[in-house]
Amino acid sequence: MKHHQDVDVYHAARQRIREQILSFPDFYVSFSGGKDSGVLANLVIEVATEEGRLPVKVVFSDLEAIFQETARYAKSIMERPEVEPYWLCIEELEHNGSSVYERFFKTWDRGQRERWVRPMPDMPYVITRENAPPAFLKYIEGIQIDRWSIDMFGEYLCDVSGAGAICNFIGLRSEESYGRYMAVASQKNRVKKNDYTYLTKNEAARTWTSLPIYDWLFSDVWHYYAITGHDYNRVYDSMYRLGIAYSQMRTCFAFGEEQKRNLWLWQQIEPETWDRMVQRVEGANFGKLYNHTNINRGQVKKPDNITWKEYLPILLNSLPPLAKANFEEKFEIAFRYHRVMYEEKEGIPPDVYIQDSRRDAKAKAREMGLGIKYFISYETLCGAIIKRDFVFKKYGFGYSDKMLKRIEKMQEGCS
Repeated sequence: MKHHQDVDVYHAARQRIREQILSFPDFYVSFSGGKDSGVLANLVIEVATEEGRLPVKVVFSDLEAIFQETARYAKSIMERPEVEPYWLCIEELEHNGSSVYERFFKTWDRGQRERWVRPMPDMPYVITRENAPPAFLKYIEGIQIDRWSIDMFGEYLCDVSGAGAICNFIGLRSEESYGRYMAVASQKNRVKKNDYTYLTKNEAARTWTSLPIYDWLFSDVWHYYAITGHDYNRVYDSMYRLGIAYSQMRTCFAFGEEQKRNLWLWQQIEPETWDRMVQRVEGANFGKLYNHTNINRGQVKKPDNITWKEYLPILLNSLPPLAKANFEEKFEIAFRYHRVMYEEKEGIPPDVYIQDSRRDAKAKAREMGLGIKYFISYETLCGAIIKRDFVFKKYGFGYSDKMLKRIEKMQEGCS
Protein backbone atom coordinates (compact mmCIF):
# COMPACT_ATOMS: atom_id res chain seq x y z
CA MET A 1 0.00 0.00 0.00
CA LYS A 2 1.29 3.45 -0.91
CA HIS A 3 1.59 6.06 1.83
CA HIS A 4 1.67 9.56 0.39
CA GLN A 5 3.66 12.21 2.23
CA ASP A 6 3.83 16.00 2.18
CA VAL A 7 7.15 15.99 0.29
CA ASP A 8 8.00 15.37 -3.35
CA VAL A 9 10.25 12.50 -4.41
CA TYR A 10 13.16 14.81 -5.23
CA HIS A 11 13.41 16.27 -1.75
CA ALA A 12 12.64 12.89 -0.14
CA ALA A 13 15.53 11.29 -2.06
CA ARG A 14 17.92 14.09 -1.10
CA GLN A 15 17.00 13.67 2.56
CA ARG A 16 17.52 9.90 2.41
CA ILE A 17 20.93 10.39 0.79
CA ARG A 18 21.89 12.99 3.34
CA GLU A 19 20.98 10.70 6.25
CA GLN A 20 23.18 7.90 4.91
CA ILE A 21 26.11 10.17 4.03
CA LEU A 22 26.06 11.54 7.57
CA SER A 23 25.71 8.14 9.25
CA PHE A 24 28.22 6.04 7.26
CA PRO A 25 31.99 6.56 7.34
CA ASP A 26 32.20 5.91 3.60
CA PHE A 27 29.86 5.52 0.63
CA TYR A 28 29.83 4.99 -3.12
CA VAL A 29 27.40 4.95 -6.06
CA SER A 30 26.82 1.81 -8.15
CA PHE A 31 26.52 3.26 -11.65
CA SER A 32 25.11 1.23 -14.57
CA GLY A 33 25.04 3.90 -17.28
CA GLY A 34 21.24 3.99 -17.30
CA LYS A 35 18.77 6.76 -16.55
CA ASP A 36 18.09 5.78 -12.91
CA SER A 37 21.69 5.42 -11.83
CA GLY A 38 22.42 8.71 -13.63
CA VAL A 39 19.78 10.50 -11.55
CA LEU A 40 21.16 8.91 -8.40
CA ALA A 41 24.77 9.85 -9.17
CA ASN A 42 23.75 13.47 -9.69
CA LEU A 43 21.69 13.53 -6.50
CA VAL A 44 24.51 12.07 -4.40
CA ILE A 45 26.94 14.60 -5.87
CA GLU A 46 24.50 17.40 -5.01
CA VAL A 47 24.17 16.34 -1.38
CA ALA A 48 27.82 15.38 -0.90
CA THR A 49 28.84 18.82 -2.16
CA GLU A 50 26.60 20.47 0.43
CA GLU A 51 27.92 18.24 3.22
CA GLY A 52 31.59 18.58 2.29
CA ARG A 53 31.94 14.85 1.48
CA LEU A 54 33.52 15.10 -1.97
CA PRO A 55 34.74 13.38 -4.01
CA VAL A 56 31.96 10.85 -4.54
CA LYS A 57 33.18 7.35 -5.34
CA VAL A 58 31.38 6.05 -8.44
CA VAL A 59 31.82 2.41 -9.50
CA PHE A 60 30.89 1.30 -13.02
CA SER A 61 31.01 -2.36 -14.08
CA ASP A 62 31.72 -2.42 -17.84
CA LEU A 63 30.36 -5.70 -19.23
CA GLU A 64 32.00 -5.28 -22.68
CA ALA A 65 28.82 -5.89 -24.72
CA ILE A 66 27.29 -2.49 -24.00
CA PHE A 67 26.25 0.42 -26.20
CA GLN A 68 29.03 2.81 -27.20
CA GLU A 69 26.66 5.54 -26.06
CA THR A 70 26.45 3.95 -22.63
CA ALA A 71 30.24 3.99 -22.42
CA ARG A 72 30.26 7.66 -23.48
CA TYR A 73 27.72 8.58 -20.84
CA ALA A 74 29.57 6.63 -18.15
CA LYS A 75 32.77 8.47 -19.02
CA SER A 76 30.99 11.83 -18.79
CA ILE A 77 29.96 11.00 -15.20
CA MET A 78 33.32 9.53 -14.24
CA GLU A 79 35.27 12.57 -15.39
CA ARG A 80 33.29 15.09 -13.41
CA PRO A 81 35.58 16.87 -10.92
CA GLU A 82 33.36 15.83 -7.99
CA VAL A 83 33.84 12.11 -8.77
CA GLU A 84 36.46 9.56 -7.71
CA PRO A 85 36.04 7.06 -10.58
CA TYR A 86 36.38 3.28 -10.60
CA TRP A 87 35.68 1.65 -13.99
CA LEU A 88 35.72 -2.15 -13.69
CA CYS A 89 36.58 -4.28 -16.74
CA ILE A 90 36.76 -7.62 -14.97
CA GLU A 91 36.47 -11.10 -16.41
CA GLU A 92 33.24 -12.53 -15.03
CA LEU A 93 30.42 -14.72 -16.27
CA GLU A 94 27.15 -13.17 -17.35
CA HIS A 95 23.98 -14.90 -18.53
CA ASN A 96 23.59 -15.58 -22.24
CA GLY A 97 19.90 -16.30 -22.64
CA SER A 98 20.21 -16.92 -26.39
CA SER A 99 22.27 -20.12 -26.59
CA VAL A 100 22.71 -23.53 -25.00
CA TYR A 101 26.15 -23.77 -26.61
CA GLU A 102 27.55 -20.74 -24.80
CA ARG A 103 25.13 -20.48 -21.89
CA PHE A 104 27.35 -17.97 -20.07
CA PHE A 105 29.37 -15.22 -21.65
CA LYS A 106 32.71 -14.30 -20.10
CA THR A 107 33.20 -10.55 -20.30
CA TRP A 108 36.65 -9.27 -21.27
CA ASP A 109 37.85 -12.85 -21.81
CA ARG A 110 41.61 -12.57 -22.25
CA GLY A 111 41.54 -15.60 -24.55
CA GLN A 112 39.14 -13.77 -26.91
CA ARG A 113 40.89 -10.40 -27.01
CA GLU A 114 40.77 -10.04 -30.79
CA ARG A 115 36.98 -10.60 -30.76
CA TRP A 116 36.05 -8.16 -28.00
CA VAL A 117 32.90 -6.16 -28.77
CA ARG A 118 34.70 -2.96 -27.76
CA PRO A 119 38.36 -2.14 -27.21
CA MET A 120 39.42 -2.10 -23.58
CA PRO A 121 38.95 1.48 -22.29
CA ASP A 122 42.30 3.14 -21.64
CA MET A 123 41.42 5.75 -19.01
CA PRO A 124 43.74 5.75 -15.97
CA TYR A 125 40.88 4.79 -13.64
CA VAL A 126 40.03 1.54 -15.50
CA ILE A 127 40.57 -1.57 -13.35
CA THR A 128 41.31 -4.92 -15.03
CA ARG A 129 42.53 -8.24 -13.69
CA GLU A 130 46.03 -7.22 -14.76
CA ASN A 131 46.16 -3.98 -12.77
CA ALA A 132 43.62 -4.65 -10.01
CA PRO A 133 44.88 -4.29 -6.44
CA PRO A 134 45.43 -7.74 -4.89
CA ALA A 135 43.16 -6.65 -2.03
CA PHE A 136 40.27 -6.40 -4.55
CA LEU A 137 41.17 -9.47 -6.58
CA LYS A 138 40.77 -11.71 -3.55
CA TYR A 139 37.03 -10.91 -3.58
CA ILE A 140 36.50 -11.96 -7.18
CA GLU A 141 38.84 -14.94 -7.54
CA GLY A 142 37.20 -17.74 -9.46
CA ILE A 143 34.16 -17.40 -11.69
CA GLN A 144 30.96 -16.80 -9.79
CA ILE A 145 27.82 -15.56 -11.46
CA ASP A 146 26.00 -15.08 -8.18
CA ARG A 147 28.43 -12.46 -6.90
CA TRP A 148 28.24 -8.89 -8.07
CA SER A 149 31.69 -7.33 -8.39
CA ILE A 150 30.37 -3.89 -7.40
CA ASP A 151 29.19 -5.26 -4.05
CA MET A 152 32.59 -6.85 -3.53
CA PHE A 153 34.20 -3.53 -4.37
CA GLY A 154 32.51 -2.13 -1.27
CA GLU A 155 34.34 -4.71 0.83
CA TYR A 156 37.61 -3.72 -0.83
CA LEU A 157 36.97 -0.04 -0.09
CA CYS A 158 36.40 -0.93 3.57
CA ASP A 159 39.74 -2.76 3.61
CA VAL A 160 41.51 0.27 2.15
CA SER A 161 39.94 2.86 4.45
CA GLY A 162 39.56 0.74 7.55
CA ALA A 163 35.85 1.61 7.68
CA GLY A 164 33.64 -0.83 9.52
CA ALA A 165 30.74 -0.19 7.13
CA ILE A 166 30.09 1.43 3.77
CA CYS A 167 26.89 2.55 2.00
CA ASN A 168 26.34 1.41 -1.57
CA PHE A 169 23.81 3.72 -3.26
CA ILE A 170 21.86 1.94 -6.02
CA GLY A 171 19.36 3.60 -8.39
CA LEU A 172 16.68 0.92 -8.19
CA ARG A 173 13.02 1.91 -8.59
CA SER A 174 10.25 -0.36 -7.33
CA GLU A 175 7.91 0.72 -10.16
CA GLU A 176 9.91 -1.21 -12.75
CA SER A 177 9.02 -4.74 -11.65
CA TYR A 178 7.66 -6.85 -8.83
CA GLY A 179 11.16 -8.21 -8.21
CA ARG A 180 12.47 -4.70 -7.70
CA TYR A 181 9.56 -3.87 -5.43
CA MET A 182 10.47 -6.90 -3.31
CA ALA A 183 14.08 -5.69 -3.18
CA VAL A 184 12.70 -2.80 -1.14
CA ALA A 185 9.92 -4.56 0.77
CA SER A 186 11.60 -7.86 1.68
CA GLN A 187 12.66 -8.53 5.26
CA LYS A 188 14.12 -11.98 4.61
CA ASN A 189 17.84 -12.45 5.35
CA ARG A 190 18.27 -8.74 5.98
CA VAL A 191 19.24 -6.33 8.70
CA LYS A 192 17.28 -3.16 7.93
CA LYS A 193 18.52 0.27 8.94
CA ASN A 194 15.38 1.87 7.55
CA ASP A 195 12.80 1.18 4.83
CA TYR A 196 15.31 1.63 2.00
CA THR A 197 18.72 0.75 3.53
CA TYR A 198 19.71 -2.79 4.50
CA LEU A 199 22.52 -5.30 4.96
CA THR A 200 22.04 -8.70 3.33
CA LYS A 201 23.03 -11.53 5.64
CA ASN A 202 25.73 -13.99 4.54
CA GLU A 203 26.92 -11.74 1.72
CA ALA A 204 29.11 -8.63 1.75
CA ALA A 205 29.53 -8.26 5.51
CA ARG A 206 30.17 -4.51 5.64
CA THR A 207 28.45 -3.23 2.49
CA TRP A 208 25.00 -1.79 3.10
CA THR A 209 22.62 -1.20 0.20
CA SER A 210 20.61 2.03 0.04
CA LEU A 211 17.82 2.70 -2.49
CA PRO A 212 17.00 6.42 -2.16
CA ILE A 213 14.94 6.75 -5.37
CA TYR A 214 12.92 3.55 -4.89
CA ASP A 215 9.61 5.46 -5.06
CA TRP A 216 10.38 7.53 -8.18
CA LEU A 217 8.21 7.01 -11.24
CA PHE A 218 9.42 6.91 -14.83
CA SER A 219 8.02 10.42 -15.29
CA ASP A 220 9.90 11.67 -12.22
CA VAL A 221 13.20 10.51 -13.70
CA TRP A 222 12.72 12.38 -16.96
CA HIS A 223 11.28 15.43 -15.22
CA TYR A 224 14.52 15.61 -13.24
CA TYR A 225 16.63 15.57 -16.43
CA ALA A 226 14.36 18.17 -18.08
CA ILE A 227 14.56 20.56 -15.12
CA THR A 228 18.28 20.17 -14.38
CA GLY A 229 19.58 19.85 -17.95
CA HIS A 230 21.97 17.08 -16.89
CA ASP A 231 23.44 14.82 -19.56
CA TYR A 232 21.84 11.38 -19.99
CA ASN A 233 22.21 8.21 -22.04
CA ARG A 234 20.85 9.02 -25.53
CA VAL A 235 20.03 5.37 -26.22
CA TYR A 236 16.70 6.12 -24.53
CA ASP A 237 15.94 8.62 -27.30
CA SER A 238 16.49 5.90 -29.91
CA MET A 239 14.32 3.44 -28.02
CA TYR A 240 11.55 6.01 -27.71
CA ARG A 241 11.64 6.65 -31.47
CA LEU A 242 11.45 2.88 -32.07
CA GLY A 243 8.28 2.67 -29.99
CA ILE A 244 9.70 0.62 -27.10
CA ALA A 245 7.49 0.55 -24.01
CA TYR A 246 8.90 2.47 -21.06
CA SER A 247 9.05 -0.69 -18.96
CA GLN A 248 11.19 -2.44 -21.60
CA MET A 249 13.83 0.26 -22.08
CA ARG A 250 17.18 -1.24 -21.04
CA THR A 251 20.66 0.11 -21.74
CA CYS A 252 22.66 -2.46 -19.78
CA PHE A 253 24.23 -5.77 -20.83
CA ALA A 254 22.50 -7.24 -23.88
CA PHE A 255 22.27 -10.97 -23.23
CA GLY A 256 20.71 -11.38 -19.78
CA GLU A 257 17.45 -13.21 -19.21
CA GLU A 258 15.55 -9.93 -18.88
CA GLN A 259 17.39 -7.97 -21.58
CA LYS A 260 17.56 -10.63 -24.31
CA ARG A 261 14.09 -9.83 -25.69
CA ASN A 262 15.41 -6.49 -26.96
CA LEU A 263 18.45 -7.84 -28.81
CA TRP A 264 16.88 -6.78 -32.11
CA LEU A 265 17.25 -3.15 -31.04
CA TRP A 266 21.01 -3.23 -31.11
CA GLN A 267 21.20 -3.60 -34.88
CA GLN A 268 18.86 -0.63 -35.23
CA ILE A 269 20.60 1.66 -32.72
CA GLU A 270 24.31 0.80 -33.09
CA PRO A 271 24.85 -1.45 -36.14
CA GLU A 272 28.65 -1.37 -35.79
CA THR A 273 28.43 -2.61 -32.22
CA TRP A 274 25.93 -5.26 -33.28
CA ASP A 275 28.30 -6.60 -35.96
CA ARG A 276 30.92 -7.19 -33.27
CA MET A 277 28.39 -8.81 -30.94
CA VAL A 278 27.35 -11.37 -33.57
CA GLN A 279 30.99 -12.39 -34.01
CA ARG A 280 31.63 -12.47 -30.26
CA VAL A 281 28.62 -14.14 -28.63
CA GLU A 282 27.09 -17.49 -29.59
CA GLY A 283 23.38 -17.22 -30.37
CA ALA A 284 23.32 -13.43 -30.77
CA ASN A 285 21.69 -13.47 -34.20
CA PHE A 286 19.23 -16.18 -33.15
CA GLY A 287 18.30 -14.01 -30.16
CA LYS A 288 17.81 -10.98 -32.37
CA LEU A 289 15.38 -12.91 -34.56
CA TYR A 290 13.42 -14.85 -31.95
CA ASN A 291 13.88 -13.64 -28.36
CA HIS A 292 11.08 -11.08 -28.69
CA THR A 293 8.71 -13.67 -30.20
CA ASN A 294 6.65 -16.42 -28.55
CA ILE A 295 9.49 -18.93 -28.81
CA ASN A 296 10.50 -18.18 -25.22
CA ARG A 297 7.05 -17.86 -23.72
CA GLY A 298 3.65 -19.37 -24.17
CA GLN A 299 3.01 -22.87 -25.45
CA VAL A 300 5.80 -25.01 -26.91
CA LYS A 301 5.09 -27.27 -29.87
CA LYS A 302 6.13 -30.74 -31.03
CA PRO A 303 5.59 -32.80 -34.20
CA ASP A 304 2.00 -34.04 -34.37
CA ASN A 305 2.91 -37.70 -34.96
CA ILE A 306 4.87 -38.30 -31.73
CA THR A 307 4.30 -37.90 -28.00
CA TRP A 308 6.19 -35.53 -25.70
CA LYS A 309 7.94 -38.54 -24.20
CA GLU A 310 9.15 -39.54 -27.66
CA TYR A 311 10.14 -35.96 -28.45
CA LEU A 312 12.33 -35.59 -25.36
CA PRO A 313 15.28 -37.78 -26.51
CA ILE A 314 15.21 -36.10 -29.91
CA LEU A 315 15.68 -32.71 -28.24
CA LEU A 316 18.32 -34.01 -25.84
CA ASN A 317 20.35 -35.57 -28.66
CA SER A 318 20.39 -32.23 -30.50
CA LEU A 319 22.33 -30.58 -27.65
CA PRO A 320 26.08 -30.34 -27.13
CA PRO A 321 27.31 -33.00 -24.65
CA LEU A 322 27.66 -30.81 -21.55
CA ALA A 323 24.28 -29.15 -22.04
CA LYS A 324 22.67 -32.55 -22.61
CA ALA A 325 24.24 -33.96 -19.44
CA ASN A 326 23.02 -30.96 -17.47
CA PHE A 327 19.40 -31.35 -18.57
CA GLU A 328 19.48 -35.11 -18.01
CA GLU A 329 20.72 -34.57 -14.47
CA LYS A 330 18.06 -31.94 -13.72
CA PHE A 331 15.30 -34.17 -15.08
CA GLU A 332 16.54 -37.16 -13.07
CA ILE A 333 16.48 -35.06 -9.88
CA ALA A 334 12.90 -34.00 -10.67
CA PHE A 335 11.79 -37.60 -11.21
CA ARG A 336 13.60 -38.72 -8.05
CA TYR A 337 11.87 -36.01 -6.03
CA HIS A 338 8.45 -37.20 -7.22
CA ARG A 339 9.37 -40.81 -6.57
CA VAL A 340 10.46 -40.16 -2.98
CA MET A 341 7.87 -37.55 -2.01
CA TYR A 342 4.77 -38.86 -3.73
CA GLU A 343 5.32 -42.52 -4.71
CA GLU A 344 7.18 -43.80 -1.65
CA LYS A 345 5.60 -41.53 0.99
CA GLU A 346 2.05 -41.23 -0.33
CA GLY A 347 1.66 -44.31 -2.51
CA ILE A 348 0.93 -42.47 -5.77
CA PRO A 349 2.12 -44.69 -8.66
CA PRO A 350 4.31 -43.40 -11.55
CA ASP A 351 1.53 -43.91 -14.10
CA VAL A 352 -0.41 -41.28 -12.16
CA TYR A 353 2.21 -38.64 -11.31
CA ILE A 354 4.06 -38.91 -14.64
CA GLN A 355 1.99 -37.64 -17.57
CA ASP A 356 2.83 -36.92 -21.20
CA SER A 357 1.43 -33.39 -21.46
CA ARG A 358 0.48 -30.64 -19.06
CA ARG A 359 -3.12 -31.05 -20.21
CA ASP A 360 -2.96 -34.73 -19.26
CA ALA A 361 -1.53 -33.78 -15.87
CA LYS A 362 -4.33 -31.30 -15.19
CA ALA A 363 -6.98 -33.85 -16.23
CA LYS A 364 -5.48 -36.54 -14.00
CA ALA A 365 -5.26 -34.05 -11.12
CA ARG A 366 -9.00 -33.37 -11.41
CA GLU A 367 -9.78 -37.08 -11.71
CA MET A 368 -7.73 -38.03 -8.63
CA GLY A 369 -8.55 -34.97 -6.56
CA LEU A 370 -4.85 -34.05 -6.26
CA GLY A 371 -3.02 -30.76 -6.56
CA ILE A 372 -1.00 -30.09 -9.71
CA LYS A 373 2.22 -30.11 -7.65
CA TYR A 374 1.98 -33.91 -7.56
CA PHE A 375 2.51 -34.20 -11.32
CA ILE A 376 5.37 -33.96 -13.76
CA SER A 377 4.97 -34.01 -17.54
CA TYR A 378 7.29 -34.70 -20.43
CA GLU A 379 5.96 -31.52 -22.03
CA THR A 380 7.47 -29.51 -19.14
CA LEU A 381 10.84 -31.19 -19.70
CA CYS A 382 10.75 -30.52 -23.44
CA GLY A 383 9.77 -26.91 -22.75
CA ALA A 384 12.85 -26.41 -20.57
CA ILE A 385 15.08 -27.43 -23.49
CA ILE A 386 13.19 -25.47 -26.14
CA LYS A 387 13.16 -22.31 -24.00
CA ARG A 388 16.81 -22.82 -23.00
CA ASP A 389 15.94 -22.96 -19.30
CA PHE A 390 19.39 -24.31 -18.53
CA VAL A 391 18.98 -24.06 -14.74
CA PHE A 392 15.43 -25.50 -14.94
CA LYS A 393 14.03 -22.50 -13.08
CA LYS A 394 10.57 -23.55 -14.26
CA TYR A 395 10.85 -26.41 -11.80
CA GLY A 396 12.35 -24.37 -8.95
CA PHE A 397 16.05 -25.12 -9.41
CA GLY A 398 18.72 -22.54 -8.56
CA TYR A 399 22.50 -22.22 -8.78
CA SER A 400 24.16 -24.88 -6.61
CA ASP A 401 27.95 -25.10 -6.12
CA LYS A 402 27.94 -28.10 -8.45
CA MET A 403 26.08 -26.08 -11.06
CA LEU A 404 28.58 -23.22 -10.84
CA LYS A 405 31.50 -25.62 -11.34
CA ARG A 406 29.79 -27.09 -14.40
CA ILE A 407 29.31 -23.60 -15.81
CA GLU A 408 33.04 -22.94 -15.34
CA LYS A 409 33.83 -26.13 -17.25
CA MET A 410 31.44 -25.21 -20.04
CA GLN A 411 32.96 -21.75 -20.31
CA GLU A 412 36.49 -23.19 -20.50
CA GLY A 413 35.35 -25.14 -23.53
CA CYS A 414 34.08 -21.96 -25.18
CA SER A 415 37.24 -19.88 -24.58
